[in-house]
Amino acid sequence: MKTNEMLLYAIGEADPRYIPDLTQKKAAFPLKRWAAVGGGIAAALLIGFVALRIGGLRVPVGTETPADHTPDMSDWSPEDSWENGPSEEQDPAVGLPKITAELTTGDMGFEGYMAYSVDELENGNPWRGIPADTEALPVYENLLYSEHADPVLYETEEELRGAAETAAERLGMTVLSLEVRTMGEIRGTEYTERPAGASAECEGDFGAATVYVSNAGMIRTQFSDPLPFGSEEEKSAAMDILSAYLGYRDAVIAESGDRNIYGVRSRQYRVYEDSSDPVQKLLNYSIAVSRLYETDDGAGLGTVWKYPGIDVLKFLGDYPVIGEDEARAMLIRGEYLTTVPADTLPESGITEDRIDRVELVYRTGPRDKYIEPYFRFLVRLREGFPASAAEGLSHWGAYYVPAVRTEYLAEIPVWDGSFN
Repeated sequence: MKTNEMLLYAIGEADPRYIPDLTQKKAAFPLKRWAAVGGGIAAALLIGFVALRIGGLRVPVGTETPADHTPDMSDWSPEDSWENGPSEEQDPAVGLPKITAELTTGDMGFEGYMAYSVDELENGNPWRGIPADTEALPVYENLLYSEHADPVLYETEEELRGAAETAAERLGMTVLSLEVRTMGEIRGTEYTERPAGASAECEGDFGAATVYVSNAGMIRTQFSDPLPFGSEEEKSAAMDILSAYLGYRDAVIAESGDRNIYGVRSRQYRVYEDSSDPVQKLLNYSIAVSRLYETDDGAGLGTVWKYPGIDVLKFLGDYPVIGEDEARAMLIRGEYLTTVPADTLPESGITEDRIDRVELVYRTGPRDKYIEPYFRFLVRLREGFPASAAEGLSHWGAYYVPAVRTEYLAEIPVWDGSFN
């Protein structure tokens, strides 16, 4: 469900239509206790991005390079991931820079899902195709990350205009009008205006649309006349229209959804490039992904979200990871990250019988310093929560355990047991 009718997603499962303005002040969410290594983390909003393994193995979709292309790695070494050699945070014994495990989210609720059955929360995640004995998974540095400032990919009006015009062209549409929106900010003692986004009114063979481009690189296209998206034939026809815009050659459409407190189900779709390589397929699903949304009345596809290109992430290396069983044990011991308030659980806390789903995901957002794998567990919250929910609905909270082994983590947050 969308808590308070508006779920802010923690790993690409939320509806971006409900994402607040990134210029708003963010609230810090306390996080669950870890075996102490120190540190705390700030909260912020998550948004998906496309990734590139620089100097490494994988190039996700949306590029001119085939998604399954694997460069020759015979002469590659971990040092190739460092621009200026090891820093003091890099462990020479393992040859990889240490990273942090963080949980960032917005300030309008927690990550929770409502349904009559956990089976309704199936989302098409292909992670189970990865062999259980996988010893390492790729990790990336987010090049847009800034501890104190909002992420900016397009800094000038010209860049915003160019992005909007390119999006319209790839949709086969003509731009009728284009407006750049500015945002005021104070730097030192001076008030300045900077480009914040652009909107283009467009027209094409299949009707009118508005293309919105944010300075963080997100592109949202809203169709005046929804594209039919019910049958397989209609979905195929819609993808023909969207293929050049999204950049996929062999697209997979993964449906997901949950219910609101009244029991009304919403649906959303991930679109990503298929791959015969299971790790590549997970990266495509988690990182190199677009999102499609039906209109509220179910008339068809009304909104498409497309995220920035391959230049926003830098490959750091393949990091040793734990398995599902170890992650499950850590969860039960209380070693996890979450935005879920403690009082939504029963007095017994998290027990094995309340863990109803687990999957491997990559958390992707401009306020995540590192794009790394996590095990996400859906834990059934206490019965009767929230009290206003329709009869028969259950509520699951999302809990994250970093998949990267703890010896490769430089900082692990510690929770004091409170919430907000």
